[in-house]
Amino acid sequence: MAKEETKAAALWREILEELKAILTEVTVLRYFGGTEGLALQDDALEVALPEDKDAAQLEPFEAFVSAALAKFGKGAVSHVRYIKPTPPEETKAPRVRRGGEDDDGGLLPNLTFANFVEGPGNQFPLVMAKYVAQNPGNEASHTNPLFMYGPTGVGKTHLLHAIGNMAREVNPNLRVLYTTSEQLMNEYMRQWSTGPNQSSDNIKESFREKYRTPDILLVDDIQYMAGKQGLQTEFFNIFNALKDARHQIVMTSDRAPTEIPDLVDRLVSRFQSGITADVDIPAYETRLNILLLKLRAYPDVTLSKPVIEFIAQRVSSSVRALEGALATTINYARMFPGNAESAVTVEILEKTILRNYIQQEEAMLRLTCADIQQAVCDQFNINLDELVGKSREKKIAAPRQLAVFLCRKLTTASTTDIGRAFKRNHATVLYSSATVQTLYKDGDPETSLALKAIVERLGRTIGDLN
Repeated sequence: MAKEETKAAALWREILEELKAILTEVTVLRYFGGTEGLALQDDALEVALPEDKDAAQLEPFEAFVSAALAKFGKGAVSHVRYIKPTPPEETKAPRVRRGGEDDDGGLLPNLTFANFVEGPGNQFPLVMAKYVAQNPGNEASHTNPLFMYGPTGVGKTHLLHAIGNMAREVNPNLRVLYTTSEQLMNEYMRQWSTGPNQSSDNIKESFREKYRTPDILLVDDIQYMAGKQGLQTEFFNIFNALKDARHQIVMTSDRAPTEIPDLVDRLVSRFQSGITADVDIPAYETRLNILLLKLRAYPDVTLSKPVIEFIAQRVSSSVRALEGALATTINYARMFPGNAESAVTVEILEKTILRNYIQQEEAMLRLTCADIQQAVCDQFNINLDELVGKSREKKIAAPRQLAVFLCRKLTTASTTDIGRAFKRNHATVLYSSATVQTLYKDGDPETSLALKAIVERLGRTIGDLN
């Protein structure tokens, strides 16, 4: 029996490694973390699921799992059967998550500050993340809550897990809980699905104890609470309970609190009551450093410097896309053992290996900063030197702020790249963008009319700014 379990575990590990190359390591760890190959029964590979996962969550990846199983199962195994081990009777009662116990609080141990690549677009959130990890719930510093926002795939989830892992390292007794707003919603709905009975009361009490007692609560993708009034009310109570107990709250979103639609004002004000930090799209230098760091995990493959630089230049939308492009390149390079550096060229990457990635990136590139600068200059009858110059006159400064705001909304340029285009620093870009955002949201007629006219010049609509 032990031999069979060892074969099953080895097969499942091979499948997970294959999935990492296709879906990225973060995705596999998030959805398949804690799973284990148990046994080979008839023509099935039995895989054990941890408490916080069920088979339905893994259905979107069924095609990838089946393909990997066909590759490594050698025809002897036709499908995967997910199993939820029955816990011992004494563990069925709800219990509080505590540091030092077997419960990992949903944290991925490999997502740490040590393997997070710092760059101009994430320096401030990185500093704040490290601070709260070492000083959770510190009221004097006004870092509770910490709200980090930015586009998909820029490292927000990595920072959340890094906070939890460092906090546990500093104080193993801390109760740390990572969750997503989607998971929070599912558990919240489960309270009402059992009807008014004793079981329902137990579920509600377990839910409250789980989310109102951690020393650090990490909530990913908070924007999915938009429009869900019942969940917002519940989270308002969770937030207040944790804050009153001086427990740390850290949240991520794809947009700033004021930009989340259908979010009640009392939550917006609470989300803004601590530190709000923008995690930006990584600049070229950061992307290059990320690739160099990730390459350490592939000691069997050597890629030339021009190839690495090409990937960093052409795949710029997110860290996730960057990791996927690298994994694809690595898999191709492994077809030429000992000769990868000469076999994998920039020309081959562009025309075949990464063609789909490059096409997707080009499709995402809506406009350039130069396009927007020219449109603003035409609208206000000023020249580019004036727009990027040092003048603080309103007739120049106001168009400049509009142009910066539009660059952040309509291009994939990082804050650092926008700063270079306008000869401004990172802080000035953020301030200019936030100023216009506030005026636009508040319905300032002059701002709204100007934005409408400029986006129409660019062949876009005002709806593209939402």
